[in-house]
Amino acid sequence: MLPRSTVLTDVPGKPGRFWGDHTVCVGPTRPPRWLVKVVGSGLAHDLTGSLAALRLFARRSTGRAVVTDGGASGLLFAWLQTMIPWGRKPHVMVDCNWYTSTNRMKTWLKGARLRLASRSVERFVVWATHEVDDYAAAFGIPPEKIEYVPFHTTLHDYAYEVRDDGYLFAGGNYDRDYPTLIEAVRDLDIPTWIATTRPEQIGDLKIPAHVRIEGTSVEGFRQAMAAARFIVVPMQAGLLHSGGQQTVLNAMHLGKPTIAVGRKWARDFITDGDDGLIVDYADPVGLRRAIRWVLDHPEAARRMGERATERAAWFTTERTMRTVHAIATGESLAPMKEPNDARIPVGV
Repeated sequence: MLPRSTVLTDVPGKPGRFWGDHTVCVGPTRPPRWLVKVVGSGLAHDLTGSLAALRLFARRSTGRAVVTDGGASGLLFAWLQTMIPWGRKPHVMVDCNWYTSTNRMKTWLKGARLRLASRSVERFVVWATHEVDDYAAAFGIPPEKIEYVPFHTTLHDYAYEVRDDGYLFAGGNYDRDYPTLIEAVRDLDIPTWIATTRPEQIGDLKIPAHVRIEGTSVEGFRQAMAAARFIVVPMQAGLLHSGGQQTVLNAMHLGKPTIAVGRKWARDFITDGDDGLIVDYADPVGLRRAIRWVLDHPEAARRMGERATERAAWFTTERTMRTVHAIATGESLAPMKEPNDARIPVGV
């Protein structure tokens, strides 16, 4: 017999931490390598997600609520609860990393699928404040069904040494605007490491000699950030979903002066000019100006990094997962505002 507060989920958590102790993980949580090789990554994740959804549906009576990701597992589970509502459990979807298509029909079909899912979903959890209104407008989902929960740092369980090896670091494989960063540093005397295994994001730009394009492992990515002088997170403009939260928060936690590209998402974490710098999308001149400021004001940049560490300490994995758990179970949490900021009304 599971505890009354147990949540069934396909979002794994580790025992000894809040999420792992208060959830039962029902897999599979990721596709086996052989399946990825046979059918490709996208279809493999859809197939394993669908299997997880069927297992969650079969076991839903044993838990108080269900939390899924925002992909195939979440959609199929929601559709099943819509069609077979007897014994329905509160359902929360996280990692709702959705985009629109240039094909209007594809966007309409995606909206239709999400509207059908919304009939049984308690909340769609998003990691950026602007996505509440933007998702509602793009897909026709009732805005009261969408809830913003601040993301979290992801440096626990990694070994790294914080130091200053004198280079600018930027990394990530998706939704990055590396051409703007390359143009910004082209005439600057700062070694730059862009860590990506998808060089197609850079296109056919001529790469300056002081810019290094080289991917790394998950562990190596953390160490590369820890050894950087400062970090830039250059995100693409014009996308419905905003990424970059994990990299920004990890950079701030490490005490690195952090420059984020894209005000609509970065303002959730950075107070511009205080604990980081924010630059408009696709603005190489503004980005160059911000980089120059960090280079020309080392002591002020160091203090900015210290303030960033203080602020990032609030964005813990446990806080995020406690909040998601409370949304799923309907528990009441005492509001906890982010230190020195009244914009974020949820947390524990």
